[in-house]
Amino acid sequence: MKKKLFPAIGIVIVTLILLAINEFTEATFIKDYALIFIIAGMFFGLWLAKFSNNAKE
Repeated sequence: MKKKLFPAIGIVIVTLILLAINEFTEATFIKDYALIFIIAGMFFGLWLAKFSNNAKE
């Protein structure tokens, strides 16, 4: 379960940041590259999971 939790947290965090940027700015690159940013959030979550596993050992 923990292995799936961190990538999900990464996706949620990136999505919330994208929504905030979209609501409060006039930037248009968010619409063009949103999928890439969400995938990057997934990889960020995977990195967090790997980092937390290394910290525990």
